[in-house]
Amino acid sequence: MLKKINITIAFLALLILLTGCDQPKEGVVAKVGEEEITEEEFSDEYNLFENIYIRQFGEDAMSQIGEDGRALEEILKEQILDKMIFEKIIKKETDNMDISVSDEELAEKIEEYIAMTGGEEEFSEFLETSDITREYFSENLRKEILVNKHKEDYISSIEVEEEEARDFFNENKEQLEVIRASHILVKTEEQAQLVLDRINSGEDFEELAEELSVDKASGLLGGDLGYFTKGTRIPEFEEIAFDLEKGQISDIVKTEVGYHIIKLVDKKDKFEELKDEMIMILKEDEYKQEKDRLRENAKVVIY
Repeated sequence: MLKKINITIAFLALLILLTGCDQPKEGVVAKVGEEEITEEEFSDEYNLFENIYIRQFGEDAMSQIGEDGRALEEILKEQILDKMIFEKIIKKETDNMDISVSDEELAEKIEEYIAMTGGEEEFSEFLETSDITREYFSENLRKEILVNKHKEDYISSIEVEEEEARDFFNENKEQLEVIRASHILVKTEEQAQLVLDRINSGEDFEELAEELSVDKASGLLGGDLGYFTKGTRIPEFEEIAFDLEKGQISDIVKTEVGYHIIKLVDKKDKFEELKDEMIMILKEDEYKQEKDRLRENAKVVIY
C-alpha cells in the first residue's frame, strides 16, 4: 500500500517550485489558474480516504511510516492535493475539448457501484459508515469519470507497433509478470489459522473472504485484488503470491497489516498473454508525459 502512494523527489521539487512567493489566502490551500481549492474541499477529500484506510488497516494506519520516512498521513495529504489540482486542470482541458459527463453516464456508474456493494441498502450503509453524502459521492464520481474520458480520448490517438511492445516486454520481462490473486486478511495468527482450517475442510474461499476479511474493499469481491505486477504490493505478500501455482492457496502470510491467506487466481508471463497489456503500458507512459506537460503549463500555486 505504502509503495503505491510514494511521492517522487521530482514531484516534491515541483511543489516547492510552484509555491513560489505567493502570499497565502485564508481558507485556500491552492489555486489552479483562477480556480481555488478550499480548505473545506481538501478536508472533505482527505477525510474520505482516511476513513477508507482506517477501516481497511486499523486505527494506526495513518501513522505507518513509508520508505521515505514520512507517515502515511503526510503522504496521503500530498497525493490528495495533487489529485485535486489535476482534476481542476482536466476540467479546463475537457471544457475546451467539448468533453463532459452526462447525468445518464453518472447515474449508470452509480448503479454499478450500488451493484458492487450488494444493493441499495448496502450502498447506503457504505456511505453512512464512510461519512459521505450521496451528493458528495456523485460529484467526486463525476470528476473521476471526466478524468478517465480525457485519458481515453488521448490514448485512443496513440499507435504502438507490436514489435515495440515485444521489445519492451523482453527488456523488462522479470518485472512484467502479472498475477491475479485473492486474499483473506485478519488481525491475528489465531484467526488466520481458523480461516485456513475452514478452507482446508472444504469451505468456499470467496465466501469466507466476504464474511471474515478485514479488507472490506476486496472482501466484497470475494477477496479479489485484481491483476498486479511485482513491486506494487507489500514485499512479504508478493514473495509468496508470485511463487504460488494457479489455484493454489498459501499458508498463513504475516505482513505489517496483519495475517493473509492468499489464493492465486491467474498468472501471465508470456508476451502472447500480455501483448495488449504491454501496448497499454506504453500508451499509459505517453499519457503520463502528457499529464506532466499539462501540469508544467498550468498556473498552479500551493499555499
